[in-house]
This record gives sequence, structure tokens and C-alpha cells, in this order.
Amino acid sequence: MAAMRVDLHGIVVDCDAPDAELRARWDASFASCPRAEQSAAAITFRLRLAPSLPPAPDTPPIFSQGDLLSVHQPAQGAPERLTVIHFPRFGQLRIRLAEQVVEGVLIPAALDTYGVFEDVVAMGLSALLRRHGLFLIHAFAAAIDGRALLLVGDIGSGKTTTGISLLRAGWQLLSNDSPLLTARSATVWVLSYPGLLSADQDTLRRFPELQPLAAQPTVAPTGRVKITFAAESIYPGVWLAEAPARAIVFPRVAHRATHQVTRLSEPDALRRLLPNAIDRWDTAMIPEHLQLLKTLAATAPAYQVELGEHTESLPALMNELLGG
Repeated sequence: MAAMRVDLHGIVVDCDAPDAELRARWDASFASCPRAEQSAAAITFRLRLAPSLPPAPDTPPIFSQGDLLSVHQPAQGAPERLTVIHFPRFGQLRIRLAEQVVEGVLIPAALDTYGVFEDVVAMGLSALLRRHGLFLIHAFAAAIDGRALLLVGDIGSGKTTTGISLLRAGWQLLSNDSPLLTARSATVWVLSYPGLLSADQDTLRRFPELQPLAAQPTVAPTGRVKITFAAESIYPGVWLAEAPARAIVFPRVAHRATHQVTRLSEPDALRRLLPNAIDRWDTAMIPEHLQLLKTLAATAPAYQVELGEHTESLPALMNELLGG
């Protein structure tokens, strides 16, 4: 069975998956990427479904995040040099950084639970993409007139509601959740990363064109009801390949009558960026990643925005923060 190859900014990523469910999900997630069937792969992703969870490695984790994941590396001197990311509820990735190969075993719950498949793939890809000078950040990224805005924040901060308000106002999409950053001279560029948009019921109610989507909800790991859809199915021609970063916004739902903007200092912006970008286990890449974030904080003004109730005014406000 032929592998599924996509061109991710000149890096050919090959997915080899024998299971039809995995192949369909990969195709849906990477639908916005051009295919690269005739090109040799730079990164290989091998995925398979299994009925039960693989055991965690017997080495102590070098990093863990509650019951969500643990990262393991073999004992010093072991013949096999790999990194294992274990997801106690969903599966396991085995990453060979030198060979640019990821091997993953997932249980059906990883496909049945909203967002898990996409998050697992992004975690595996991000480690390899860093070796190509591309650094993932957890953010919604959109652009207008060739200028990119990063919306950075936790779940429930208002990123998606703000982002959709921009798309329906004619902005272009770079990523719903995981844009890539790269340095070119003294400028940080935001590169697109594929994926589906998702929104909860409150967000759907705000935008008339999204209300018909409410009939097909899924439950996220947080327990919130989410609806997923392809951005281009609602906003044709919405995708943009890349744009220079010109502003960073940290939104927060405040239920105010009006939006309130506070300019952040470079150190404060960097402090807020770090937990949304750095994989602490990948120590070899932290210096380069940190330098990139420092350049981003120094060249793209950062703001905290307390979000009011009127989403229709957000595009004009965000354009103003971009210097438009």
C-alpha cells in the first residue's frame, strides 16, 4: 500500500499506515498540504492501531505531564538511541531523531477522542521538524496584508473565537493550533501547519455560518463538546503558506463590555511564550528554540487582550495591533 506523502514547506513527510481509519484521519488532517507522491521522504511516520495500550518503558521518565504523557530515553550506553513518548490513555510514539523516523502505536480511543490524533502527530513531528529549523508553537495564527498575528493561550482563553472572527473578516489562516516558526535574518516567519478547525457551542452561536455544524459534536478530553470542520469548507481560499510575525496577542475571556488591551514587555512576552513552545525534554534544541522566541518577542509587539462580548469589533482591533 502506497504511503501518503505531503510537502510541508519543502519537507516531505511520509505516513505509512496499514489501517484505513488512520489513513483517513491523516488525509483529513493534512488536506491543506500539497501532495508529494514522487518525492523521497525526509520524515517518515509509521502508525498502526492496536487493541490495547503498549506498556510504558521501564526507564524513569525524563519528563512527565500528569496522566497525559511521559517521555523516556534509554539508559546511557544503550545500543538503541531513541525517545519514547508514552500516552497512558492513548498509545505510544518511538522517535528516532537521527533517522527522522517516528513509529507509533495507537489504540482506538486515540481516534475516538477529539483532538488526540492530531496532538500525537504534532508531538512526533515537532521533534523532527526542529532539526529542519521549524519550531512549533501552540497558537492560532492568521494574517492580513502579509502580516501574521499569533494568538497564544490555554484552552478556553478565546483563541478560536477571536481567530474565527478574523477569518470571516477576510483574514487568511496559517494554523488553528500549531503554526511553525522559523528565523530569516532578524525576522521570525510564521509558516502554516495543517489541521481542522474546532469550536464549542458558544463559539458556533456567535457566527451564523457555523450554526449548521452544531449537529455533529464530539467530546474533547477536557469534557467540553467540540465541533470540527475544514476551514476551507466555510471560508474558501482561506489558507496562506507563510507571513512574517508582526504581533503576538495573549487573549483572555473577561466578559467585559469592551475589549481592553495592555502592552507587554519583551521579558513578559517571552515568559508567556515559553510554556506554549518549548519541549523541555528536547534539551539539544532548547538553545536554538529559545533564541528564536527571544527574536520573536523583540520584533513582534505583544499584548494581553481582555476580551469583551462584541466579537464583530475584534478584526479591526487586531489589525490595529498589527500596525494597520
